[in-house]
Amino acid sequence: MALAWLFIINTVAGTLSAYGWHRQRLTHERKLFGQAIDRQALNLWAYLIGGVLGGLAISVVAIGLGLRLPNGVLVWLSALTLLALALAGLGFSPWWLSFAGLFASGIGPLIPWAWAQAPAAAGWAWRYLALVALVWAVNGGLLRLIDPPSAVPTVVSGNRGADIAQYTHRQFYWLPLVLPLPGTWLAALPWWPALHVGGTSFALTLLPLIIGAGLKTRRTLPSHVVRRWAWQYWGAAGALVILAGLAWGWPALAIGWLAAAAGVGVVLGGVNAMSLYLGNNYVSRTDLGVRLIAVQPGTPAAKMHLQAGDIVLTCNGRAVRDAASLYAAIQTQPTYCRLKVQRFDGALELTETAIFQGAPHELGMITFTEEPQ
Repeated sequence: MALAWLFIINTVAGTLSAYGWHRQRLTHERKLFGQAIDRQALNLWAYLIGGVLGGLAISVVAIGLGLRLPNGVLVWLSALTLLALALAGLGFSPWWLSFAGLFASGIGPLIPWAWAQAPAAAGWAWRYLALVALVWAVNGGLLRLIDPPSAVPTVVSGNRGADIAQYTHRQFYWLPLVLPLPGTWLAALPWWPALHVGGTSFALTLLPLIIGAGLKTRRTLPSHVVRRWAWQYWGAAGALVILAGLAWGWPALAIGWLAAAAGVGVVLGGVNAMSLYLGNNYVSRTDLGVRLIAVQPGTPAAKMHLQAGDIVLTCNGRAVRDAASLYAAIQTQPTYCRLKVQRFDGALELTETAIFQGAPHELGMITFTEEPQ
């Protein structure tokens, strides 16, 4: 019953967090730029579709491997998820999942409620470590493959007075896991979902987890940080697979393996935080051309694969230095646009596309003028 309530509470909390961030982003962009950069709720679709696909993949592997975990361990995983969502305004990264096993074995026995307690860790430590490794691996995959560009730019003044764009990015994924439970009394109930393999019956339960990323950057773009995070989660997942193997081979040292997993989580959270400060390139106003701080999806600018941080050097053969000269250059060919662009990494590219008939001003570029061009 406790897991059922936690499933409802965590699902509602995760959905409200994802939707609240979507509404906050739209309000901020309309206030700053006069319109929303991305009116589509792509982050909400990623939250639902990406999370369900990830949850399905983990559930299939978990049931196949027989990752049966005590109710108390699942309760701690759900409780930590709820706590992380409550603190998501400070940043979000599911490195804390590696502490649930240690809490279940260390704090669980001190709690008077049976539903929050777990038996000796020797019987379930390797299964728990394998499950967290799966979740971390899927989190890295979702960040790499299903992470819409929904970063919110805010223009601030740098140390030398120059305008600098800093970005806030949050992407959550709702992960409904179907996991086997040890014991036979639930599986014997006719109305409780169960899995029968050979002569063995396993009760199935739903574990609600919210994973993803929440971060703020100044020296680089969120997409660069998210790519680093994906690799970091894959590396940490590999480390937990090794610990799971050790816990399977030497179950008597289960508490030590759980403590080591918590250490891996701390290191993962640390390198996540360090990634926010890597990079030397600020998205700042420049005299070289017109710096883009955002690109509206589905516009000619998006079709030209322009990205935040790019600098438009020339438009239709004319050098541009500000929004006014860019708009004037667009007017020379109001149905077509040719740009010379310096990418955020310094590479130079030529790109071109047709633009909306009769609406040359709707190219989809957001600049430091706080006006879309």
